[in-house]
This record gives sequence, structure tokens and C-alpha cells, in this order.
Amino acid sequence: MKEWGDLTVMDPDTGGPKPHGRGLLSAGKDWLHIDAGSALENPVVTLYAGEDPGTEDGWDEVEETTLVSTTGFLALCDSGYTPVRKENLATAGPGPYLVRVHAADRSTDGKKPRFLIQVIPGNRTGAQPGPPAPTIEETAGPLLIRTSYDQPDPWARLLQVLEGGSEHYESVTVIDNPLYTGFTPGRLQARITRDDEDWPDSPFLLIADEQTLASAEWPLLAVNNLPGEDDAPFRITLAAAGSFAVNLELGNTSFGDWSRGVGTDGAYRGKHY
Repeated sequence: MKEWGDLTVMDPDTGGPKPHGRGLLSAGKDWLHIDAGSALENPVVTLYAGEDPGTEDGWDEVEETTLVSTTGFLALCDSGYTPVRKENLATAGPGPYLVRVHAADRSTDGKKPRFLIQVIPGNRTGAQPGPPAPTIEETAGPLLIRTSYDQPDPWARLLQVLEGGSEHYESVTVIDNPLYTGFTPGRLQARITRDDEDWPDSPFLLIADEQTLASAEWPLLAVNNLPGEDDAPFRITLAAAGSFAVNLELGNTSFGDWSRGVGTDGAYRGKHY
């Protein structure tokens, strides 16, 4: 790269990325944003497009995500969304792609940041790709995020309860996107957009992970995302989560008020109205 700055893998004709989070990768419709870090040297980028060659050793960070190309064209672009290399990385046309990014020296003074970007075609059924599922970066307010995809039936029943449940869940946005499979709370928090004063678009998260979907009570993992607050995450059953969301939004209770009421198994089962 001739100039320092963040990187994008995108179709430049579809417009620039939307506001992104604070992690290494942020993805949306037809684009992937890569945070180049704080080093002031021009980055060195190696591109790969084709069948999965596997992860390489010797890098500081390796992350991957799913990107859906609706146009069948993806190029490496600079932070101004201008193509640096015009070769098409979407080698299989429209559809899903696994993008794996290796990074080193992103924030090391006096060294050039290095990146290896692998763009790998995903599974295709022959159908045209539908609109991508919502991402964290596109939403604001309380979030319920699915991170486990090995138990589809419990998840389907959870959604049925939400849809037929009380109005207390109306403010909660469900993020059901395989992009976040296996994500830890910290990685999810890094995806949430923040303003100039570090205030997040989403003040707290409810995470449906493997433990959640293994229980009939659906004990969601509640995570406080407000700056300057260090409350530990705790489990809260789906039956109590709607009241939790409403009372936190109204300021009737604090996150800590609820965490102090967990049972001996670490799950909260009470309600506030």
C-alpha cells in the first residue's frame, strides 16, 4: 500500500462501509472493513482468492468472518474506498465468502503492519443470495445475539417465545447471523459502534450461546456494555429478560441490581415490573 490507512474488501460501486466497531474486522453488505491499527507505516498486504489454504502460523492476530457479495465483485480498497488492486477477489460470483485476515505489527512503532487476506468461496446452492442478516454495527439499543449454531431447534423455540411474549421484548433487536458464531462477549462488544465520547449504541447485550440453548429456561448471558462500569456478566432466564431490558432502559434499576440477585447456579430468575 502506498499510503497508511485502514483497508476494505468491497465492491466500490456499492458505496462505502457504514460506521464500524472497534475490532479488527467489521462486515456488511458487499464490504469488509479491516482496522489497520495505530502504526504510522504503510501496510504490506498479501492477497489470496480461491479454495481454502488454511490458517497460517506466525501472525499476531487471525480473525475470519462471512461476507456476502450480491454483485459478484470484490476488490482490495484503501480507506477512501478506492480500489488498490482491480483484480476480482469474488472468484465464484455472487454469494457468501469466508474472509480470513491475518495481521501483524498493527500497532508497533517503526514497523510496517502486515496483512494476509484470504477470500474463500462459501457453500452455494445455486440460488441467488438473499439480503444479509443484520449485523451488530447496523443496530442500536439492547441486543440479543446468537453465537451457537449447533442447536437449531432450541433456538427456534426461543424465537417463538419472543414472538408470542410480552411487549417487554419489543426494544430488543435479535442478531441471528452466523458471522458471530463462537464469539466471546469481548469480541461482540468490540463490534458495537461508539460515539466520540465512547458511548455505545447498545448499552447491554443478551447472548444466546451453547449453554443458553442447552437449557429449557434459556439462561441468556447478560453483559454490561456501558463505559466505566465493571459489572461481571451473569445469566438471566428468558422469562426474566424482558423485564430486565425494560427496567434498564427506563433507568428503574441498574445492571448491578440484577446481578446481585442471581441464584446459586449463577442465573437470575426473578422479575421487576
